[in-house]
Amino acid sequence: MPILRGDRLRGTNSGLAKKRIATQLCTLAICNAGFTAALKTGLVVPFLYCHGCPLASFACPMGALQHFLGRHEAPFLVLGLLSLAFLVLGRWGCGWLCPFGALQDLLAYLAGRKPKKPKGWSGAEVALRQAKLGVLLGSLAASYLLAGTTFCWLCPVGAIFAGIPYVLLQERPVVGLFFYVHMLVLMAVLLAAMYVPRAWCRYLCPIGALAGLFNDISSLHLELDEELCVRCHACLEACPMGIADLRDLGGRDCILCGRCVSACPRGALKIALRP
Repeated sequence: MPILRGDRLRGTNSGLAKKRIATQLCTLAICNAGFTAALKTGLVVPFLYCHGCPLASFACPMGALQHFLGRHEAPFLVLGLLSLAFLVLGRWGCGWLCPFGALQDLLAYLAGRKPKKPKGWSGAEVALRQAKLGVLLGSLAASYLLAGTTFCWLCPVGAIFAGIPYVLLQERPVVGLFFYVHMLVLMAVLLAAMYVPRAWCRYLCPIGALAGLFNDISSLHLELDEELCVRCHACLEACPMGIADLRDLGGRDCILCGRCVSACPRGALKIALRP
């Protein structure tokens, strides 16, 4: 069942980017709708978003996982909710919902950065892309051993959505070393995103790593029509995640953003539900 597809004749879907941006803006607004205690749901979202934000209406999945592991409790509910979301959506939330992903897209656009022409990944590139899985497992292990939310100490998402608002809203904010470390990490990540589109998502995001494990079996997925495909690689050239092989389309690094769908001159790609 096709959800999003390009026009087979024109090979473009001019409204797709507008839909994606509108969805990202709506997500940002909903995530900051916690004006009262009743609107602070405590439910986890399938992307990174800091529940330390003054108006946060949802909980961060990494924060929730670390919270329970730090107390030496099994996070069954959190894992269950995330698994259900990822089984249905895969990494679609990374491409269409995540506010931090949207910020990286904006920075790449303002910097005039476009995805480079595809070429095979080097051994170093493959290793770098595995780093996010190491961040996920290492952070969770550290939380269990140190009884703290260790990833949050360095998380750039928390810095921009919780740390900066805290300083701006307080008359005399009290900040310590970790705030400045947060700011340095944030600046490094945002600077990287201006040179490498979605750098954080490619190499370091732990929730992206977890969601990517479900991409091969998720209900929502990317489909390639082999008969229509002429191997022009326009899809790879449009990919913000730097996917360099047609065989990897829809794989663990795919965020289902739909840029490849729009770029295909033959309408050979579509985002669809598995039958």
